[in-house]
Amino acid sequence: MAEQEQETKQQVTKKFIIGVVLIVVSLAIGKLVLIPIILFPGNKEWRTGMIILYAFGWVLLVIGIALAGWEGYRLVTHKYKHYKRRTVRAVKRHGRHAAAHTKKHVNNIKNGVKNGVIKNRKSKGVKQRKK
Repeated sequence: MAEQEQETKQQVTKKFIIGVVLIVVSLAIGKLVLIPIILFPGNKEWRTGMIILYAFGWVLLVIGIALAGWEGYRLVTHKYKHYKRRTVRAVKRHGRHAAAHTKKHVNNIKNGVKNGVIKNRKSKGVKQRKK
């Protein structure tokens, strides 16, 4: 009796994992399909292929939800939203850092030119381009 329960728990766990993987693959296909459509907007073959792949992604999503249930779907979407939020925050933070860093260097160059610290390129041994 205990062995039968063990097997059913393993089967349920196996179905849940397979369903979650299918849901993740479906979400990835849904995002990646847009890349060729943007890169090749006038190409009918790419557009048709990506529409077929997108529809296949929906089929995978339905099968994944059937295997993992709504619990698996909610788990994947929660993790995806968290990852997306974290990524957007990181991009914003690094963008602000890059802008501040660039502004600092531009101000240093401006101050160097005003104070006469930065001299002619030729004096530093940098080759001049021929005009």
